[in-house]
Amino acid sequence: MKSTTYQNFKELLNKKIENLNDFKVKNNLLKNKINIEAKVLKNLELKELEIFNLEKKLQKNLDKIDQKILKLKTNLLKNKEKILDLQDLLEDKNNLSKYKKEIEKKSFEINQIKNKIKIFKREKKPLSAFYSLNYKNNKEIKKIKKRIKKINKCKENKISIKTAKLKQKNNKIDINLKIQEHDLNKFIGLIKKANNVLVKKEKKIIEEMAFVVKDLNVYYGTKKALFNVNIEIPRKKIIAIIGPSGCGKSTFLRTLNRINDEISNFKSEGEILLNGEYDIFKLKSIKNNYDKLELTELRTRVGMIFQKPNPFPISIYKNVSYGPKINGIKNKSLLNQIVQDSLEKAALWNEVKENLKENGTSLSGGQQQRLCIARSIANNPEILLMDEPTSALDPIAASKIENLLLNLKKDYTIIMVTHSMQQAIRISDYTAFFYQGKLIEFAPTEKLFKNPIQKRTHDYVLGKFG
Repeated sequence: MKSTTYQNFKELLNKKIENLNDFKVKNNLLKNKINIEAKVLKNLELKELEIFNLEKKLQKNLDKIDQKILKLKTNLLKNKEKILDLQDLLEDKNNLSKYKKEIEKKSFEINQIKNKIKIFKREKKPLSAFYSLNYKNNKEIKKIKKRIKKINKCKENKISIKTAKLKQKNNKIDINLKIQEHDLNKFIGLIKKANNVLVKKEKKIIEEMAFVVKDLNVYYGTKKALFNVNIEIPRKKIIAIIGPSGCGKSTFLRTLNRINDEISNFKSEGEILLNGEYDIFKLKSIKNNYDKLELTELRTRVGMIFQKPNPFPISIYKNVSYGPKINGIKNKSLLNQIVQDSLEKAALWNEVKENLKENGTSLSGGQQQRLCIARSIANNPEILLMDEPTSALDPIAASKIENLLLNLKKDYTIIMVTHSMQQAIRISDYTAFFYQGKLIEFAPTEKLFKNPIQKRTHDYVLGKFG
């Protein structure tokens, strides 16, 4: 990509941003867009559209550079493979005797097998295995002879010249690669600059949210389960999701880390942003197309605790260390520290520290659920999804889990489906009320229970239906 192309784009973008800012100053639009005249608003939108269209052109150039980089890297790899082949050829040329010995060995084996065939023929025993061995040996001899022929054809000086030329090509590719990668970073910078202008107002609100859900619709086959859900879930708070059975609470929860994807007839529409940056359906950043998010990474960052405790039938220690181990942590001291920290955060360490080798399934129901929370925490998540985590527990165990969640919200966002409105009142900061697949109301818990806006919310919290 010629630097003049970048320079032209840079000057054009700066000019359009300057024009937009001058227009805002002239029309007193820096603070808000309330009560703007229709004509002024239209002109403002046109100026923003110019920047948006320029951003799309920048993205096209970025894609072209990316394709060039991919092609260069492919050529670099091919040349390296050729160099290795030539080096092998040179090494073989200096060691032809090993091939000759191999041929002698195979020929000897063939003769031995021929003798065995004669004996077996007389004794009328099966011969297919011997024929197969001889066929294989003959094939290998042909292959070795072909290799020898190729080695003999090659001259040492020609191999050296070819290797030098390939290395020279790779040096040029390396230089070109650095230039292209430099251009790529410059264009990414311009796209970010354009993007920041367009999303600046919305950006601050979105980035403070653990999840921003826009126009979410969910289907199981032809049956629609969620209808146009829009919700912004703040970070490091406890969010309770309430509503009657079958209203879409668990479906919504499981969509947040795409566990529902495992259901064959599941389909979703809309957008869910993680931390205001990653589109969890497209698995990439909305700010930078080259910043990808793996599905496994999403499920690590957004952990899940189910209604019924489900510890693995292995030791308490291995339950907690399982996630870090499969993510590549092998150091024993580090694993020990992760296990202890996770169990302490789950308020279970003091109860099990002397019995870490015991099977996780030997614990009580409440302890098993806290073990599952520790197992999830060990993966260092940002968000914990909980599908009725206390419904299968006795009141004392449920109370311990509630106290644990109040402590955990300092470090994690907790989104919890619950059938207990009293539990929602006791521990949640915000509550979302779902009914027949629709989000009816979302508000601070105290406000939703004491002064709901929607009549259906009012009737539900008073126990008139459910």
